[in-house]
Amino acid sequence: MTTPTVLEPISQQGCEALLANGSVGRVAVVVDGEPHGVPVNYVADGATIVFQTASDTILTAGVLRKVAFEVDAIHNKRRSGWSVCVHGHAREITNRLDPRSRRLRELFVDCWLPAGRDRSFEIVPEKVTGRYLGPPRPA
Repeated sequence: MTTPTVLEPISQQGCEALLANGSVGRVAVVVDGEPHGVPVNYVADGATIVFQTASDTILTAGVLRKVAFEVDAIHNKRRSGWSVCVHGHAREITNRLDPRSRRLRELFVDCWLPAGRDRSFEIVPEKVTGRYLGPPRPA
C-alpha cells in the first residue's frame, strides 16, 4: 500500500517558523534583464529577511528592486519537503539610523564567509507563501 501524497499550503505562522529555523536561503534578483539566484546566510525577523554581502556583488544591484527569497528542505528518500518564498523588495540598512534598521543590524547573521560582508540588507516582505509536499501531516 502506497502512502498518499499531498500538496498543502503552509500558513503565514508556519512560514515564519520555518524561516526562523533556517540560516541559508537564496535571494533571486534580476540584473540586466537576467534572473540570478544567490545563496546567502540570513536571519529572519518574522517574514523580514536580513542578510549581509560585500560591495559590488549581484546582490547590491537588487537594492530597492523586487526580489524573492526562498528557503526549503527536501527529503529525497521520503519524497517530501517544503519551501517558503518571500516576495518583496531589498533595502540597504548598512548606514540607516532609524530604530528599525539599527535593530535589524543587531540580529546575528552567521556568515560562513564573514570577511568583507560589510553591507547589510533587509527584504521587506510583501507576500509570503509556503508549500508542503509529502504524506499527510498529523492534524
